[in-house]
Amino acid sequence: MKLRNRNLDPEQIADFECFRSGILELIVKNSPLNDILVEIVQGIETLNPTMLCTVVLIENSKIKIGAAPSLPKIYNEAIEGVPIGPEAGSCGTAAYTGKRVIVEDIRTSPLWKNYKDIALSVGLASCWSEPIRSHTNETIGTFAIYHHEIASPNEFDIFIISETADLVSIAIEKSIISGKLTESERRFRDFFEKNSSVMLIIEPNSGEIINANQTAVHFYGYPHEILTKMKIDEINMLPDEEVKQERMRALSEERSYFSFPHKLASGIIKQVEVYSTPIETSNRHLLFSIVHDVTERKIAEEKVNSLLSEKEMILREVHHRIKNNMTILFNLLDLQAKSQKDEGLANSLKDATSRIKTMSLLYDKLYLGKAFHELRLDEYLIPLTQEIISLFPYQAKLNTEIVSAQLTAEQLQAIGIITNELLTNSLKYARDPSKELEIHIKIWKEEQDFHLFVKDNGKGFDSQMANPEKLGFGLTLVNMLTKQLSGKLTFSGNAGAEYHIVFPVNKTRH
Repeated sequence: MKLRNRNLDPEQIADFECFRSGILELIVKNSPLNDILVEIVQGIETLNPTMLCTVVLIENSKIKIGAAPSLPKIYNEAIEGVPIGPEAGSCGTAAYTGKRVIVEDIRTSPLWKNYKDIALSVGLASCWSEPIRSHTNETIGTFAIYHHEIASPNEFDIFIISETADLVSIAIEKSIISGKLTESERRFRDFFEKNSSVMLIIEPNSGEIINANQTAVHFYGYPHEILTKMKIDEINMLPDEEVKQERMRALSEERSYFSFPHKLASGIIKQVEVYSTPIETSNRHLLFSIVHDVTERKIAEEKVNSLLSEKEMILREVHHRIKNNMTILFNLLDLQAKSQKDEGLANSLKDATSRIKTMSLLYDKLYLGKAFHELRLDEYLIPLTQEIISLFPYQAKLNTEIVSAQLTAEQLQAIGIITNELLTNSLKYARDPSKELEIHIKIWKEEQDFHLFVKDNGKGFDSQMANPEKLGFGLTLVNMLTKQLSGKLTFSGNAGAEYHIVFPVNKTRH
C-alpha cells in the first residue's frame, strides 16, 4: 500500500519527482533495461549518499543481480543464484513472501543467518527490501537499500523504496513488451486512432502534421482535414527555428521530452509536455508524439512559492505521473492483446488491462476526485461496472443494487478487483445464445457485515469443479482478496454462476 503522507518534505518530493521524470524519459526512449536499472540505482544513491541500492531480478525462483554498481563484486557474486525463501536475507525473503522486509541489523536478524558473514565482511549493516510486482501481481524482483550502519527507515525512506519499486516494475515490463512487440502498420493505426492520449505524427524537416488522432482533433479544435494540412509551427508558439531544432533533437534521439506552449483553434494557449520518438514508415523517418496538457500543473507550479500550497501542488504532480503510468501500461497491454494470435495469451492480457482499468478508476476517485474520506461504494462501483461492460462487444443487461456506504481505500480496491473478476468472468463465459445475458450485482449491509452478491443467468458450471485452484487465476484472486477482507466466499454454478461474499465492516486482514 503506497504512502501518501502529506507531512513529507516537499523539497524531497520535488527532487524525487525530478528523478522519476528522467527515468520515464529513458523508458520512453526505449533505453536498454540494464542502463535504466543502473540509472535508477545511482539516482536514489544521489538523493541520499548514505544509501547503497540494488535491483534484484527473480528468475526461476533464484536471485539475479539486475543492478548493484555500488556493492562489492564479491558480495554480488556470493548472492547471485541464491534461491529465494523464508530465510534468504532481505531480498530473498521479500521475493518469497511478496512483502516488504526491513532488517535494521543484519548481524542479529534470523533472516540473514546464512548470509550475514559475507554481508558483514564487506561492511553492510542493514538492508530494506521491497518486492517489485508485475501487472499480474507476480513478484519479479526486489529493490533494496543497504547501509553501512544499523538503520531504520523514516517515512520518506518508505516512500522512496515503494515508489522506486513501482518505477522499476514499469521499466522491466516496458522492456519485456518492447522486446516482444512486432507491430504491423494496421495494428499501429488502430492503437493510434483509438488512444485516449493526444497523438500526432509529424514530418521532422518541414514540421507538417502527417496525421492526428481523434483525441488530438478534439483537443486542438480543428477538423481532421484542416489539422493534417497544418504545420506544427502554426500551433507551437515558440519561434519556428527553435521548434525545428527541437524536432531534430527528437529525430536524432538526443531528447525525447519537451515542454511547449500550444495554441488551440479557439486562441487559448495551453502548456503541454510532448514525448517524441522517431519511427520509420514507408521508408521515411517521422516523429511520433504524445502530447499531455499540463496547463493546470504549470499554473500550480508558478504558485509553488506559496508555503501553504507548495506541498499539495507537488503531490498533485506525483498523482499526475502515476496516472500517466497507468495509462501507458493499459495502452501497451491492450495493444499487445490485440496483436496476439494465441487466444489464451490474448485473453490473459485483456484480463490484465481490465484489472489495471479497475485500479485506475479507484485511483481517479481517491486522488483526483472527492476528498478521501467522502468516497462511497456506489460512487465507485457503479461507474466501474459500466466501464467493464463497455469493454465487451456484445450486449448484456446489468442490474445493480449497491448500498451507499463509506469504505476504506483498501476495502474499495479489493471489492473493485473482485467485482471486475466476477463480472468479466460472466461476460466471457456465461453467454447462452438462446437468451439475453443478465447479470445482477447487489451489495448490502446487515448488522456488522457487508454482503456482496453476483449472479448471472448463463450456462453455469459443474459444481464438482467448484474449487478455486481448478477454476483458474481469476477465482483464486477473488478468494485471496476475500481473505484480505477477512471475509468468506461461497459460490455455485447449478443455475448460472452465483457468488456470495460476506465480510466485516471495519476489519481487514493484513
